[in-house]
Amino acid sequence: MDKPSIIITTLVLYKLFLILIGWSSRKKNKTIEDYFVGGKRLGPIITSISYAASNSSAWTLLGVSGIAFSQGISTLWLVIGVVGGMFISWSLAAPSIYKITQKKNLITIPQLISDGYESKGKRNILLVSSFIIIFSFTFYIASQFQGAGNALNDTFGLNIVESIFLSALVIYIYTYLGGYLAVSITDTIQGFLMAFTALIMPIMAIVKIGGISELYRSILTASGDFLSFSAGNVGLGAVGLIIGHLGIGLGYFGQPHLLNRFISARDLNTLNRSKNYALIWYCIVFLGMWLLGITGHFMIGDLNNSENIFFHISNEIFHPAFQGILLAAVISAIMSTADSQILVCSSSISVDLGMQNNSLKLSRIITGVVILISALIAIMIPDKIFSRVLFAWTAMGSAFGPSVIAKILKWEVKASSVLLSILIGFIFAVFFFLLPNTPGDWLERIVPFILSLSYLFLMKKKLVLKPL
Repeated sequence: MDKPSIIITTLVLYKLFLILIGWSSRKKNKTIEDYFVGGKRLGPIITSISYAASNSSAWTLLGVSGIAFSQGISTLWLVIGVVGGMFISWSLAAPSIYKITQKKNLITIPQLISDGYESKGKRNILLVSSFIIIFSFTFYIASQFQGAGNALNDTFGLNIVESIFLSALVIYIYTYLGGYLAVSITDTIQGFLMAFTALIMPIMAIVKIGGISELYRSILTASGDFLSFSAGNVGLGAVGLIIGHLGIGLGYFGQPHLLNRFISARDLNTLNRSKNYALIWYCIVFLGMWLLGITGHFMIGDLNNSENIFFHISNEIFHPAFQGILLAAVISAIMSTADSQILVCSSSISVDLGMQNNSLKLSRIITGVVILISALIAIMIPDKIFSRVLFAWTAMGSAFGPSVIAKILKWEVKASSVLLSILIGFIFAVFFFLLPNTPGDWLERIVPFILSLSYLFLMKKKLVLKPL
């Protein structure tokens, strides 16, 4: 078999395997709760690895390696921000979110934020939250489909449109059939594949250039700002870049597709064990992709698209059969994030907008509509994966994160204040995104979140810190 045939065969078998998982899980979806949070009975391995894989999409394998390739050592702050934000979220938010949602029988994050308010205030919070989720995730999901298109186009020269719709179709089939359980199982499998890729690729790349000593020598002789921990910025500019990269971690408090993992866990012991597994996974994958980008800088010449460094290194090092596995890892990263986000969008429409009495069939149809719209955006409005993902990440983190923190700290805040804080975080995130970039994009990643949280703090009646 020639190289394209081997890679295509590997991918086809992998995608059929995912569909089989969806088929085998279909009978376990009897209620809306089953379809959207797996019946709240998932164990530690699936909870932790599916959480990690849902966060670490194409922007990790392609985006992190790409930005490290082009911007150098300073991007280590981004890795620290991501890993640190994840760990803090698991330590502080996970137990409280689990207890509240179990006690009140809640299945979505907007339900958590709006819980306890009278009908009008609750309805307004749910309506605005649903709009923000659907708006942000359609662009977020579009970036995943775009990553799939780039992967297949770069490897085979396939048409971008066909590549995007092929990936969208596979995701829809197994999500339609198996719901959250199928998504979580496939995410876990894909998470292990991503971790394997993040381990093997940097090692092989370092061997390719002559070993660790040669990499170290190359780094020391690098020109420009590649060696700078502030990307050449000084003074306040350097501080802004570091804070901006670290500030990515704030977004973890407001990502519905990640916080849902806390809701679906079997018990508190599951969450405690899951935190440790997730931390190990994050360190392997994010540090691995960062190191791959750094190493690739000394292996590959200038690229028109730095986010394709992953594929270029794969082509130089590995046999076509193994390239098929690595390409499957990229598609895995895309699917493991897109499927979770698609379900969150569907739950916002089906549950948060008052359609929970409708059938599973309607929820599945809504899932298909969300996928179609996102695929069309990927085709008609292409953009950098890294940029688009961080916009959606920041917008939702700034909108929902402060309200989630207020809820778990039991701040007594009026519904109108919660609603305004959500709008403050979202609108300022969009506004600063449209302005010229600041070092580390600190303005859009930090300021909207702080403004929203500060407003809630000023509006609270009292602070209760006793355990739930």
